[in-house]
Amino acid sequence: MKKLLALIAPVLLIAGCAAAETEPQGYAQMSTKLENYCEPYSTGDAADLISAAGELGQQPEVSFPYPLEGTGVETKVIIEGSGGAIVGGQRVSLHYAGFNAATGEQFQASDFTTDDYIFQDLVQGNSPDFCKAITGVQVGSRVAVLLNPEAAHDSAGIPALGIEASDGIIFVFDVLDAFLPRAVGDARAAEAGMPTVILAPQGQPGIQVPAEDAPSEFRRTVLIEGTGEPIEIGDQIVVHYAGWTWEGEQFDNSWDRISPASFTISSNSLIEGFVQALEGVKVGSQVIAVIPPDLGYGDSAQGSIPPGSTLIFVIDVLGKD
Repeated sequence: MKKLLALIAPVLLIAGCAAAETEPQGYAQMSTKLENYCEPYSTGDAADLISAAGELGQQPEVSFPYPLEGTGVETKVIIEGSGGAIVGGQRVSLHYAGFNAATGEQFQASDFTTDDYIFQDLVQGNSPDFCKAITGVQVGSRVAVLLNPEAAHDSAGIPALGIEASDGIIFVFDVLDAFLPRAVGDARAAEAGMPTVILAPQGQPGIQVPAEDAPSEFRRTVLIEGTGEPIEIGDQIVVHYAGWTWEGEQFDNSWDRISPASFTISSNSLIEGFVQALEGVKVGSQVIAVIPPDLGYGDSAQGSIPPGSTLIFVIDVLGKD
């Protein structure tokens, strides 16, 4: 869907520096600054019995002896990529095929030969526990995952898919891409008069608003400078964001939903101030924007946002999709 004789040496050095350009970094480079949010995957004797023949981009030919029973969550890397390690607490894009480990029957699958992949948010402790299954796996890998009944469906079964309470589940995943779980990069000094951002350990922002009147003009500060591609109008991006009125009342927060948001950067679908907040900002960055009413919702109420509100957004740019 759904991307380098003493008198002339200084001159050469200066010329070389002026001509050098830094290429935008991808997930593989930026993810080296991250720590794991979830426990890394572990292998097991049962998962080792699963095979999935074929190359990435081909529908896998999956085989395993059944009934197959494992312990907890077992992961087998069949093809190892090199696109950066999954850390958990993030969104990934996958192709997948799902099988009943007790009967050998396939119950779901995507078309591995197309760009019609799925997005999966890796949340610690969810059922199925995909965060445990994939954390530590490199982007570009094919893996087989065996989940016992408790890890797969809390031993409740999934009748609609023909899965009994005592049946384990096998998934074969092609891990195609990953998005950052939070902004990563170099911290920048905040501008005078802007709200102060306070970050929780895993990146969720809070703010302190200055005890003064809201500015009448749009203001934006990049608080963490990422090293990825810059955002352009028309891009489809993945972000975490939180929004407040100038009075300090929070009206939205993707962090609380434990799931990032996906937007097309366009004034047709977003308020103009949100577009201006993100245009040109690099992937991996965190930005704070103060948006006056004329670039927000104007004199109209919007849910819990009163008419004429000045808005504050803190946005982590996690990637383009």
